[in-house]
This record gives sequence, C-alpha cells and structure tokens, in this order.
Amino acid sequence: MKPWGRSLLATYLTIDPRSLGLFRVVFGLVLFSDLFRRWAELGFWYVNTGLLPNHTLLWRPPASHLFSLFFTASNPAEAHLGFALCAAAYAMFTLGYRTRWAQAFALLARVSLNSRLAVLENGGDMVIDLLCLLSLALPLGLRFSLDSLATTPKPIAADAESPSSEPASRNAPVVSVAVLALLAQFSAIYLFNASSKGGLAWRDGSAVYYALHQDKLVTWVGVWMREHLSLSVIRALSWSTLATEWLGFALIISPVMVRESRALAICIMPALHLGFAVGLNVGGFSPAMMAFYPLLLTAEHWDWLTERFGARVQPLHDWFELKVKPWLPPRPAAVAPVSNTQRWLTESAVVLVLIAITSEALNDNAAVPKALRFQPPSWAKAVIEYPRILQGWRMFASEPSRIDSMIYVEAVTAAGVHVDPYNLVASDHAYPAGTVVPTHMGQSQFFVMYSERIPYDGYANYRQAFAEWLVAYPDRTRRAEDCLLSYDVYLVTDRTPEPGSQAEPTPLERKRFMAYVAPSDSPCRVEHAKHLASAAQ
Repeated sequence: MKPWGRSLLATYLTIDPRSLGLFRVVFGLVLFSDLFRRWAELGFWYVNTGLLPNHTLLWRPPASHLFSLFFTASNPAEAHLGFALCAAAYAMFTLGYRTRWAQAFALLARVSLNSRLAVLENGGDMVIDLLCLLSLALPLGLRFSLDSLATTPKPIAADAESPSSEPASRNAPVVSVAVLALLAQFSAIYLFNASSKGGLAWRDGSAVYYALHQDKLVTWVGVWMREHLSLSVIRALSWSTLATEWLGFALIISPVMVRESRALAICIMPALHLGFAVGLNVGGFSPAMMAFYPLLLTAEHWDWLTERFGARVQPLHDWFELKVKPWLPPRPAAVAPVSNTQRWLTESAVVLVLIAITSEALNDNAAVPKALRFQPPSWAKAVIEYPRILQGWRMFASEPSRIDSMIYVEAVTAAGVHVDPYNLVASDHAYPAGTVVPTHMGQSQFFVMYSERIPYDGYANYRQAFAEWLVAYPDRTRRAEDCLLSYDVYLVTDRTPEPGSQAEPTPLERKRFMAYVAPSDSPCRVEHAKHLASAAQ
C-alpha cells in the first residue's frame, strides 16, 4: 500500500482498543442516564393509562417504519419489567460482560425505548441511537471489560519500544469502516448544525439571549445567565458557539496534524456541550455528544497517558486482578477469530448504513444544495427509520425562536376547584393560566416536546388519548370529588423582549384547541350535585 493510503487507513479507519473500551464505559453511563429519566416518567409515557397509549401509536404511528418491544407493554408491571431488562442489558454493556451480545441487547433496548416515544424524540435521541448502531461492528470489549479480565492471553513478549508494559497484542489497532462512519457522522452533525445557523440572531450575537428565553427549555442556571450576563458576554457566547461548531467539524475530520487536532477536539468540544446542558434542557443530546470523544484518542495519546499516569493506575489494575478476576467465569485463552466471510458481511452492512445515512443527510438539511438532493430508495428510508437515526441537524436554526409557548388546562372539578391536571405533573407551575409563559417551566424533554406538538394539527390524532388522560384525573388523585365537570386546553404564545430592553414578554395569542363538558347524566354531575347539597347545609 502506498504511503498516502496507509495514512488514510490509519487516520479514518483505525482505532485503538483502549479508546473503544473507554467509550463503552462512558457511553454505558449515558445509556443508564437515559434509561433512568424515562423510568422516572414511566407512568406518563409507557403505559396505557398515560398520555400516549400503545394502541394509539399503533393505529396512528408517527413513522412508516417503527419497531419497539414496549408496544407489547400495557400496564405498569409489564413496563417496569421491560425497563429492568433494559437495565440488565446496559449493565452487561457497561461492564463489558459477553460484550458482543451486550452490544446487540443494548441496541435493541435503546431502539425499543425510543421508538415507543418517537412522537417526542429530539436530536439527542438520534445521537444515542447512532452510537449504539455504528459501534455495533466494533469490538468494544477488548479493553477495560470483564471479558478482557476473564480472558488470559497467551504469554508474548512485551513491545520494547512502547512505554507501556502491557503486551502489544492487547493494544493491537482495530481496523473497520465503522470508524470512518462514526467520524463522518459526528463531523456532519457539527457541519450541518453550523451551516444552518444563518439567521440574524447568530450574526448579531443575540442567539444565546433568545435561546435562554425559551422557558420550556431553560434551566435555573440559564435564567440566572439571561438576567445577569451583559449583552457583550451574550454576544461572545453566541459567536463562540457557532465558531466552535465549525471548529468541531474541522478537528474531527482533519487529515493533517491528527494527534493534535483530536486532542484539541477532546479538550474543547465537550465543554461546548456541557455549556448547553447547564443552560438548557436539551434531553440526552449533550451527554450523548460528549460520549463520542473517547473514540478520538489515538495510540499516541494512550502512550502519553500511560507514561504519565500508568504508575497511579497500576494498583487499581492489580486489585482487579487479585479480587475480581478469580470470581469471573472462566473464558478461553484465545477468542475464536472472525472469519473473512463474517468480516466481509459486517463491513458491508456498515457501508449500507453509511450510504443510507448519507442519502438522508443530503435530503434533510437545508444547507445542502438542491443539485445534491435526490429521492432516497425505500430500503434506505427503512434503514434510517427503524433505528431512528434521522439526519436533520438544525438545533436553534436558522436562529432561536423569538416566540415562547406553553399549553395549560383550565379545568373545574365537581367540588368547584380550578385545577390544571397537565402542568401539575408536567412543569414547576401547577396552574400557569395566563397570557404569557411563566419563567422556567421546568419541563423534561418529553413534556417539552409534548407541549410543543400536541396543539398542532399534525398531532391531532393523539388528542383523544390526552382527553381521556385528563378525564381520568380522579383516578390518579383517588378522590371522587376531583372528577372534571369541564376543561379547556389552551396554547399560549408570547414574544421575547428585545435584548437590553428590560421589558416583559409581550402576549401574542391564547388559542383554545381542546374542550370538554361532562354530560348531564355523568357520574361527575351527580358528584357535583352532592357537593352543592353538602355546601348548602
């Protein structure tokens, strides 16, 4: 192979097994964090007494290709069992036990969890699914895993030129087109996000100001930032965000000064996503993006880390060898090699996925010239939709909205009490009725997406389930007098004040899109009559 060919192979298709092992551990923790935030809201989203029953989604699926094992779960016991099985798969994955199987189980668990709520997914969900799918072809259990501890390699001579005392075979580089797929995918995420930010707010530096005034998304830290940071700092944050996204694209894909470029990316880019997470609730996007960066560590980086910190880590390694390894089930001294046929099939599958991703990205991003767009084949659409790896990368593009919105419910119970059953559980404001969105709604990703989408006609098919959930309010409070005599559901929008104006948001619209009145012969009317009679006495 010519020198330039070897250079491209080493840069774009080769990865150190230690990088794969560290990625597996970090990404496993991200999978657990995603699982637990969903588990905390299981009763709202994964059972038939919630806001999105499985039969509603099966009859009105949000995509033409959809698969989830959670469509078989109808009640809390079944859903909790499913979540426990997902936790077991994630534990195997994170610890690196039977890693090849664990990778497949983790992908199945993740796709099932996300596809059940495809109506509410965001870009972070796509990133997690992509990491699960594209890393499936890579041997993530070679290092820092229970599998590697349980496997006793045959004695071989140490690499005399390596600063590490570990056998060279343990750090033999892994070559796969999946490495190229991961590098291309994550550089594309930054490229399309940066190139789509052409709005005025990004040019004049007010983008972060408007993003922090999205009260559904903003955290308390974000509220403090928008109230205390000067406009010059806000502008600097806006421009640096855009510049860092362009830089991230360049650093990941750079063919020159690879070691230095990737080290710089590892230092800078996670800080960008940490900043997103501190100021805005963007779901799993920030931790998923940060989980990618261990994959950029090269063998040179690991050699430097080993030389600098190896002596400190050695006691921990010895402790594992002494205390943990004897308890592990025996494994063969050598793993059966992958046949050429298996390798060819695996690499071919990755190429097909990469082609499908490319076709989707070219057709779903506004920055792509029309001359490059084409109708993707049906098989490519299926490859994209089943694992939910859509490619529309446009966070806060072309600029953050200057309009904030919320939904609220004006409901009256049989006891004459005004309540909002939705925001009572969805936000920090139990009864936010009014003409403007209150500061910091404090909603999770799922309630944010539900609040944004349910008022619009494209999601009208899911309103019947919302109506049934609202009427079931007394079933949740376990008080008969809490049955609803009537309710109205409103979409409220307001306009964010101009930067530096110190003004309050301007009310724009208060639109009712759902309403209900209990029939005259309903049990709630009887309960209301009892309450009136009791009050008259």
